[in-house]
Amino acid sequence: MVQEAVWRWNVNDIWQSFSSMYQEMAFSDTATNTIERYHHLSACLLFGGCAIESFLNSNMRTHLKKSEELEDNVIKLLRYTALRKKIESWPSDICGVTIDKQDLDILLEFLDLRNEVTHRKRKDHSLYKELDEISPINFLEAVQRTFVQFYYGQGNSFPYWLLGWNFVGMNSDYTHPCLMNNQQFKYALNSMGFRVPASDYGAANAWEEENMKGVEAFSRLKRDYYLKAPDIEPKSKMFHRAPRLCKRWWDKQLILGID
Repeated sequence: MVQEAVWRWNVNDIWQSFSSMYQEMAFSDTATNTIERYHHLSACLLFGGCAIESFLNSNMRTHLKKSEELEDNVIKLLRYTALRKKIESWPSDICGVTIDKQDLDILLEFLDLRNEVTHRKRKDHSLYKELDEISPINFLEAVQRTFVQFYYGQGNSFPYWLLGWNFVGMNSDYTHPCLMNNQQFKYALNSMGFRVPASDYGAANAWEEENMKGVEAFSRLKRDYYLKAPDIEPKSKMFHRAPRLCKRWWDKQLILGID
């Protein structure tokens, strides 16, 4: 029996997995004891692996569908290809991109550790020693650069949420994260005090072409906008329930203005 497809609004596997990875990395930095830190580090590794694989699978699916590949064949390739092979080969196969050697080594190292976290076989506690010694920001940044490079190889802008930002405010809930587009991101930057063209279609596209394509643009956007921006976009005086761009989008006290 063929299963009926199910689609929902505000759902995107890559976005949700990457955002969860980012959130768990942030929580690992503020953990107050080792048990809590191990929890968040493990979750960061697991969600990071989910983000990478869902990203590669989604892009390979799109790539294969262009040649009208049968769905059964697509599923077999996605299901039975090892993640390591996907990382090493698929960027080149799909859009001619070769992942930077240093980033590739970081991705594979952290994913090997993720496998150790998921499939525990050791007789001792050496896994926790390895968790003590890792810096999850290295994993996160390697994922960010890999995604950005991949988008660039396709001739596409990278999405704003790769910086770690998210919009909050959906269904009358000010704290509910929601997926928006790069156009809304430009309006949000304006609201935060940056001079970014948003309403002028031509100028907005030119700004995005310069600032949201490629690794150098990503680094510049992080340095000149993300690091200088407030934690949350001010409320709109005209549209009180409009979604707001937020750095700590999981922090309900910040969003609601509770001291």
